[in-house]
Amino acid sequence: MSRSRPTPKTDLPGDYLEPLVTALGDPKVLAGIRVEELEPITFQLALYFGVRRDADTAAALGGVYERLVREVDAESRAMLVTDLATAIGGGASSVLALLPALQRERDATVARLAAVAFASRMQAGASDPLAGPRAVRTLLDHAEPEAVRAGLVGALLALGDARLKPLLAGAWRLLSGEARDALLALPRPLATRLEAEWLLDWLEDAEPATFAMVASSLARLPADGAGRIVELERELPAAPTGDGYRIAREWPAAALGASLTERFMSLARRTEGSAFDGVLAAWGLARG
Repeated sequence: MSRSRPTPKTDLPGDYLEPLVTALGDPKVLAGIRVEELEPITFQLALYFGVRRDADTAAALGGVYERLVREVDAESRAMLVTDLATAIGGGASSVLALLPALQRERDATVARLAAVAFASRMQAGASDPLAGPRAVRTLLDHAEPEAVRAGLVGALLALGDARLKPLLAGAWRLLSGEARDALLALPRPLATRLEAEWLLDWLEDAEPATFAMVASSLARLPADGAGRIVELERELPAAPTGDGYRIAREWPAAALGASLTERFMSLARRTEGSAFDGVLAAWGLARG
């Protein structure tokens, strides 16, 4: 549940936070902000930057967000991101308000939340509904924190729309070991066919050092989806209210596993002994 925050004003002059931005250029002012003030200041500065898009505001916001990451817990930061997404959906700012979480975050779950909102809320013409997800994929080429890189890939997977498969192709090659660990540890709100096939793609390309952990993630997918695997159709950009998606198709895990039997069996033949049997069992398959 979102907590109460100052309501963004629409009747204020365009430079109403300029004095704060100027003051935050002094490191002593930034250091003097009380911890309990960090979230509301970040919220207002982020919305302001999403409209202004200027370098001074970006620098001030970046400094405040760095302190937020160090001194405020991830759950609170996730609630802040949710509040920003709601405000953006209501027209108070642009998706650029989410950039500090996509540049400076240190928790992959929070970064994924911000990236899903960025991809879903980015305004685009009717001829380019995937502009938001493509922008998230572009961010992956430039992001530095490992948690952010994991969150960006996790967001594309969480969107669950089959149209995003080309954007995810080979994305595991862009992740360090730390980022891969963070990605595979992310909780799944839903189990999607997009992720199942992406993990199979990764396994078919994986080195021995990573094969086991990717296989373990694939084995967990049916249980994470309570036995069902879905394919989502995203509304892009999303409307201000609602979930922004519909379940286009769904399968019992065993039925989807049966349709992908040859891929599973090909991978099983690459492993020694019964190392892959847990994956097969999770998907209702057995070695032939």
